[in-house]
Parts: sequence; structure tokens; C-alpha cells
Amino acid sequence: MGCRTLVAHLYRYAIPFSSPIDFNGEVITTRKGLLLALQHQQTTAYGEIAPLPGFSQETLQQALAAIEAVMPTLANNPLAEISTGIPSVDFGVGCAQWQLTRQCAPRVRLKGHPLLAGDSKQIKSRVQADFPNGHHTLKLKVGRQEIEQDLKLIFELLAINPKLRFRLDANRKWSQEQAATILAALPLANIDYIEEPTPDLEANLKLVTQFHYPLALDETLQQPNYRYQPIEGVHTLVIKPSLIGSPLTIQNLVDQAQADGIKVVLSSAFETNIGLQAISELAEIVTPEEAPGIDTLSAFSQHLLSSQDGETEALMLNQLDCVWPK
Repeated sequence: MGCRTLVAHLYRYAIPFSSPIDFNGEVITTRKGLLLALQHQQTTAYGEIAPLPGFSQETLQQALAAIEAVMPTLANNPLAEISTGIPSVDFGVGCAQWQLTRQCAPRVRLKGHPLLAGDSKQIKSRVQADFPNGHHTLKLKVGRQEIEQDLKLIFELLAINPKLRFRLDANRKWSQEQAATILAALPLANIDYIEEPTPDLEANLKLVTQFHYPLALDETLQQPNYRYQPIEGVHTLVIKPSLIGSPLTIQNLVDQAQADGIKVVLSSAFETNIGLQAISELAEIVTPEEAPGIDTLSAFSQHLLSSQDGETEALMLNQLDCVWPK
């Protein structure tokens, strides 16, 4: 049902994935989250609040409770300084407020580095069709099959195009022994970085000393007690903004890392087109030299909101469940 006219609204959404996705052992068929709408001086901006099951510190219910608690404040002043300590909420609120206060639209990079998804046959077919020659940097999930199969796939892709470079994401799936086996065989000259090959940071750093591979941190950044510090052997930080916090928090983290010579890449946590657009715009500002990892939109069966025109947008909003004001 629709909401009455106010400067702050909160909607609930549920959008099916094109096919089920396994998040840390939890198979999800539908992406659920919240859409915040703020209005200021005839401008409406949106922020997505969508904890990712299996990865976020908070649940959707906890996020809902946190944003509902500050909605009266936002309704009175949509630019009020808000900090809930809940990453997905602070990200969504911060993105909406940031969009309201920008003086001009940024150069929007709608695409980042491609994500290779599917089984080995599908991945090889896509590379053959879309990246048969030239220099390309592609993200590839590893650790979901036997390490021999991962290695075989990488070499088969390089046989298609030897100029490919890979950003490998193991999601901490390997043991230290498995990681050592695959690192000894990987064509490291074609590897941009490898995200947390094992669950143990010390083990990953020992492997850096042994194999001199470019280590990226991802899950480590999402720990509640994480505080940035330069770590010898860490090559890249892969930041998922909606799992970390507000745009200002992201900016500060990026500034600290880059000052220490550490590369930073922004990446999605399977947000809808609203969240991905925000990450794309944020990346254009804070990491303009690094393409973000936002090639996840194909996972959805539809857009959350289309801004083709005001009437279309209003119709799509009216189809969502308005949870504030009640």
C-alpha cells in the first residue's frame, strides 16, 4: 500500500534470484531488504538496507529495528546526522543523504570488472564469447570444487586468452595445505590478487612469505572488532560497503589504506540495482582508478526500482510494502 506524503519513507522488498545462491552454506532464493526514501528540496534519493545472510553482522530484523528507531528523526530532518552502529543501516542512510547533498552528478561507472559465474563449461563459454583476446581483468570464484579442477579451469581460460588477469575469491574455503598446493601451481603473473584463501590470517601471511602471492582481505574487514592497520604482506582490501558502514566510514578506510600503499577495491554484497548504483558512484569518488566488483545484477529476476520516469518509479514504489510510516 502507498505511504502518505512525508520526507522520509521506508519500504520492504523481496526480489527472487534468477536461481538459488549458496551464501556460506545457506541457500537463498529471494533477496530481502529495505528501501529508504528521503526527500530534500524537491529531490528524492534512495538508500538500500540489505544485510547479507551468512556474511552481515546483523539480521534483517535487527536492521529494521535500527532504522525504524531513527525514522522520526529523518522525517523531521532528512539530513540529520545518523549513526546506528549497524553497517547495512548506516550504509543505506548515508548513501541516501550523500545523494541528496551532491552538487552535481558524478561520472557513473555502471560496470566493474566482470564476475565469472556458473559451472566450468558456462565460464569457458562466456570467456570465449566475450573475452577471447585483449587485456581483461576477471573475478573468479574458486574453492567450490576440487583444487585440481580450479587449476584446470584457470589454465583453460588462459589457453583461450593468455592476456587475462584474475581476481580469485576463495571465500576461505581452502586449508593451508590445499592453498599451498594451488599456489605452487598458479600462474601468479596472471593473478591480480587472491582473497583470503584460508580462514586464518596468519596462515595466509605465511603463504605470502612462501609463495609471494598478492593477498587480499575481505571477510577480515567485516569482523565487528576490525580496525584498520597496515599488515605486511597484504596487497589489497576488498571492501563491501554495505557490510562495513557509511560512505564516510568507507572513505576513511580507503584513505588510510591508500596512504600505506595498499590497493582498495569496492565490491557488492548482492545488492539490488539501487545498492549497486550507490557502490558504483561511491567507487567513482573514492577509488576512481579501480573498477568495482559489481557484476552481480544478473543474479536478480528484476530491478528493485527503475527511474525511467517519475510515473514508473511511483508505480514500483506503490507495489512495495510501506513499513514506515505505518
